[in-house]
Amino acid sequence: MKKNTIIAGMLMFVAGLSYAQDNTTTTTTTTTTGGSSSESADYAPVAGDFSGAILLGKGNFLNTGLDVPSQSSNWQFSPVSGSSPYANTVDPSASDNTITNIVGAEMRYFLLDNIALKLSGAGIIRNTPARPNVPGFTQGNDPTAWIPAYAAVQADNRVDVNVNIGGEYHFATKYSRLFPYAGLTVPLYYAQRAIYNPTIDDGSVSTAPSGSPRIVDVGVRSVAIKGFGVQAVAGVDYYLFEGMYFGIEIKPISYVYTYSNKIPGPGLESLKADTHTYSFFSQIFFKVGFRF
Repeated sequence: MKKNTIIAGMLMFVAGLSYAQDNTTTTTTTTTTGGSSSESADYAPVAGDFSGAILLGKGNFLNTGLDVPSQSSNWQFSPVSGSSPYANTVDPSASDNTITNIVGAEMRYFLLDNIALKLSGAGIIRNTPARPNVPGFTQGNDPTAWIPAYAAVQADNRVDVNVNIGGEYHFATKYSRLFPYAGLTVPLYYAQRAIYNPTIDDGSVSTAPSGSPRIVDVGVRSVAIKGFGVQAVAGVDYYLFEGMYFGIEIKPISYVYTYSNKIPGPGLESLKADTHTYSFFSQIFFKVGFRF
């Protein structure tokens, strides 16, 4: 209910701005016919213009198949998961689609009045360094003679990046504020997870055989996903003011290839998996942008 209220409020705000702008005069272009002149706002982009926009819609990161191989537990080894990555950016789950979700940013540069280069994407990088554990000490039943044990901090490194590079052709219409376009983009995806547990078990942390010390983790365990493809793009920009617009974009045809490498430890063979994803009329984005 809250989501629907927000969306309705946004639409009412846009409609109000459009109505207000239609009832005001912005003078940028003057034409003369038969001795009389008329003035109208010029919203059309021209060569040399830049535009930037916030993208709202479904998240655009690849995160399926990002299950890091498990560490050994009580001297038992779990198999490396055979899950494969795929372009979850076009997953049909309705719960993942919302106009209130900011998913990235977009920049455009107009080479000509009707041709623009396009760059969009987003990135997230996290890094948690490893810290080794410190054993504790107790002196019999004396509650005053003790040193607390300190657990290890597990290393956890994460990277999520998506970049789209392409071009657009903008079409002229009889409406001064409305600018439809079509084009092609090349999506590039990268996601990575790396985990390492530096704990050394002295027999008091868990059940090591005969109480002998052991190394809990053999080394850094990781999984990385890469993806690329080609996508057709179609959309429309509607200018509320000169230099400010909102837009809607869809990808009528899309192909994305993704593959992953899972490494259970240093020097061990990786497990590879890949997926081909074809989609049609998917990845709908709402834009709020400015032109400079």
